[in-house]
Amino acid sequence: MRAGSSSWVVLVRYGEIGIKGEATRARMEKLLVKNIKDALARSNLDYVRVARLYGRVVVESYRSEEEAESAASTIARVMGVVSSSPAYRVEYGDLEELVDKAEAFFRNRIRGSRFAVRARRSGSEAFTSMDLARLLGEKLRGSTGLSVDLENPDYTAYVEVRGKNAFLYDSVIRGPGGLPIGSEGRVLVLFSGGIDSPVASWYLMKRGCKTDFVLFDLGGEDQVNSVLAVAYALVSRWGYGYNPVMYVVDFREVATRIVASVPEEYIVIILRRLMMRTASILAEKIKAKAIATGESLGQVASQTLDNMYVIDRASKLPVLRPLVGFDKEEITSMARSIGTYEYSVKVREYCLLGARKVVTHSNIDRVSRIERQLGIIDRELEELVERARSIRIWNLEIEELGRESGRERCML
Repeated sequence: MRAGSSSWVVLVRYGEIGIKGEATRARMEKLLVKNIKDALARSNLDYVRVARLYGRVVVESYRSEEEAESAASTIARVMGVVSSSPAYRVEYGDLEELVDKAEAFFRNRIRGSRFAVRARRSGSEAFTSMDLARLLGEKLRGSTGLSVDLENPDYTAYVEVRGKNAFLYDSVIRGPGGLPIGSEGRVLVLFSGGIDSPVASWYLMKRGCKTDFVLFDLGGEDQVNSVLAVAYALVSRWGYGYNPVMYVVDFREVATRIVASVPEEYIVIILRRLMMRTASILAEKIKAKAIATGESLGQVASQTLDNMYVIDRASKLPVLRPLVGFDKEEITSMARSIGTYEYSVKVREYCLLGARKVVTHSNIDRVSRIERQLGIIDRELEELVERARSIRIWNLEIEELGRESGRERCML
C-alpha cells in the first residue's frame, strides 16, 4: 500500500473469506469491496477509494473522525464484514517515529485509569509486535501517569502496521461476519413479514445468498404494505450489494377453495403445500436454487417433523430452514437485534382460513388424496405466478408503507 499523508480511514476486517482458496478468496474480496461501495453510496457517504490489503480492506479517506465513524458504522452492516474501525493512518520511518506518533495520538484519548496496547503487524519489519506494544505502553505510562493492565483495561489502544503505514484506533464495531451477498446462489424466501421469516432471510443473506421474497396475499393491500415495510427494514439495514424483489401472489381464491373443500384439520397443511408448489414454479422462473421458510421445528402444530416432511414433498427444489433449531425467544431476540421486530409486530396475522385445529402428524398418502380431490392443477398455479406483482425493495418509497394494522393472533 502506497504511503500517504496522515488521514482518517476505515479499517475493515473479514474472517471466513480469509480461509478460502486463493481464487475464491480473491473473488469474495472483490465482491466484498463492491458491496461496501454500494453501502456507502446508498447511505450518501463519500469515499476516495476502497483498497484491498491482505486480510483487510481500507476505505479512504475522511477529513474527520466523525465522518470515518459514520462510514464505519454503515460498513459494519455489510455481510462478510467481521468488524470495522475508524482509524487514523500515519506514515513512519522507524520504530521510534512510530511510537512518538502513536503516543501523541492516544495520549489525550485514554479514558479510565488502566490501559492496554494491542499491536500487530503484517510483513517483515525491523521490530516485532511485542516491541511496539511494550515501547508504546511505556511511553504512554510516562506521559499520562496511568497504569498498564493487560487483563482488564479501561481503555485499549490498537496499532496495526502495514508496511510504512500504521493504523491507530480505539473503537471496534462488530459486523455480522459470514460471506458477502452474491457469493452464493439465489434463494426464494416465503415471506409473511412476521417475526420469523425476516430473521431466516437475514441468516441466508449472511451466508452470501441473494434472497428474493414471495408473499402470498390473503389480505389485500393492507397486508401487502405492512409486509413490504418489514422487507424494507431488513434490506435497508443489511441488503447491500443487490436489489431484492418481493413477488406478491394473489392467493385469496385458492384459500377460498381450500376452506370450502378440505377437512378443517388439513386446511393449513394443504395451504402450505400449495404455497410450496407455487413457490417452486416461481423459483425456477427466477433461477433460484432453493426455497426457504422461517419455520422452527415444533414451534406450532403445522411445524412438526411429520408435517414438514409432507409439506416439503410439494417442492421441486431444496427447502432451507435456517431457524429450524431456534426457539421463539431466540428468534425474537434476533429480530430485535437486526431491526425488524418493531415492524413485524405491526403485521396483522390473517385468519381468513378459520382453522381452529391442525393435524400434527399428517400422512402423505392422505394429504395427496385430499389435494387431488381439491383439483388445483399446476397450470392454475403457473397462471398465478405469471400475474404476480414484482416490487424492487430498494425502490420503495417508505413513507407509503407506514400504515399500521391491528393484530389478530392466529397460531396455525
